[in-house]
Amino acid sequence: MMTSAYISAMPSEPGGSGIGFPIGVDSSATGLPFMGNSEPALADVMADDVIRRVMARDGVRADQLLSLIDQVRTRLR
Repeated sequence: MMTSAYISAMPSEPGGSGIGFPIGVDSSATGLPFMGNSEPALADVMADDVIRRVMARDGVRADQLLSLIDQVRTRLR
């Protein structure tokens, strides 16, 4: 069973992609947002500019989406 993996951050290393991070590392420990197994808070997702633009394009208002999320949470309890 693999408990940890690493993708080289160094392009000069064999297999190096220039992008790398330990898999499964808690982002709060590294200070890097949304890495490993952590999730962003709903408020952070809703405040994201890209999310807001996609919602606007699709005609979805924030209050509609938040209401739907509350309904689903209630049903899942």
